[in-house]
Amino acid sequence: MRAPALCLLSLLLLLAVGRANAERLEVVADVWCPFNCQPDAPLPGYVVELLKAVFPDDNIDYRVLPWKRALLQTRNGLSSAAIAATQYMAVQEHLQIGQESIGYSYDCLYVAAGSPLKYQGRADDLNSLRRLGIVLGYDYSEGLGEWLARPSNKAKVFSESGDEPAARNVRKLSRGYLDGMIEDRSVMNYLLLNSEFAGRVVSAGCNQSLPLYVAFAPQQAKGAERAAQLDRGIVALRQSGELARILAKYGLQDWAH
Repeated sequence: MRAPALCLLSLLLLLAVGRANAERLEVVADVWCPFNCQPDAPLPGYVVELLKAVFPDDNIDYRVLPWKRALLQTRNGLSSAAIAATQYMAVQEHLQIGQESIGYSYDCLYVAAGSPLKYQGRADDLNSLRRLGIVLGYDYSEGLGEWLARPSNKAKVFSESGDEPAARNVRKLSRGYLDGMIEDRSVMNYLLLNSEFAGRVVSAGCNQSLPLYVAFAPQQAKGAERAAQLDRGIVALRQSGELARILAKYGLQDWAH
């Protein structure tokens, strides 16, 4: 029977052509769970899953890098996109972003349980801190950013970098090596599920929310096209209910609701 054999051969050829035409999208960031977690984890992060759903014909190669290096590689076109950049970061690094955010960031001040310190949006609220942990290359606004920008506070600021800076900072805070740290609320909520930190670290207050984006490399010709495809994909996933199903795996709800 040759007809079935020819059909099978045609199918194999189509699959081979599809694989040959598939593009490799290297997306990079430091570990910032639940946005993006460890690449080999059962739950690699909801943004990673979102990208795989929106770009099913491409090979999504998610790699963990220190944040400053992730931005640099994306700006220089060595990587396709950086996960979870603010609009300010995208403008500063000349990266391409779309209209649809992939969530919101709430920068919060975290302190040891029992600390009387409260942050109410004013820079002076942080004046009692002696050792504040931040992440190298992150952008901080409002009172937190104002306090960090003061030359008199330079010696009080301890910057973490590497692949998992948030986890290192919270470990230092829980062990008394820091008086406070600044981190995104969703990221800390995820970290505080760990029994090592639960009950030992609390929020002292947060900034207003900022939208986050997948920022695409400007040198790559398809940067703007990919940003537009991501916009359409997020809308379609939201309408189909698939976005809600992805977020539910991380204990989250749609940020647009």
